[in-house]
Amino acid sequence: MVRLLLLCSLLLPTHLCATQVFQSKDKFGRPVFSDTAPDTKHQSITIEIQNDYDWHKPDFSSLRKKSQRNKRKKRRRKQQPKYSLAQLQGKCQSARYRYQTYRGTKNSNNWGSYKAKLIKYAERRDYWCSRALKRK
Repeated sequence: MVRLLLLCSLLLPTHLCATQVFQSKDKFGRPVFSDTAPDTKHQSITIEIQNDYDWHKPDFSSLRKKSQRNKRKKRRRKQQPKYSLAQLQGKCQSARYRYQTYRGTKNSNNWGSYKAKLIKYAERRDYWCSRALKRK
């Protein structure tokens, strides 16, 4: 009984993988594929689905090299100086003031450069104020 079940389980997937597909053309000449036979002239195509996954072990050596390079770059970066809470609050306040009072240059009618400068000031404000809030 067990052998019969094993034999059936081995044969069953091969029947499920083979499907019959019908190819025909619509009124515009484009190919149409379907699993039911159309009324018009058609061609029968048999497609066997096979497992085409490559089962080899993937090579992660290039990823390891990149991560090692990134670690070296992080080590090379300068350490940020430690600021006290009062210094951070002062930087936050000056960045807020700079953002709120920026009006552009005297003869500048270029909206793009004005907006870019405003965004830069907003990013600095957010950076220093978030550091000050984290410290509290």
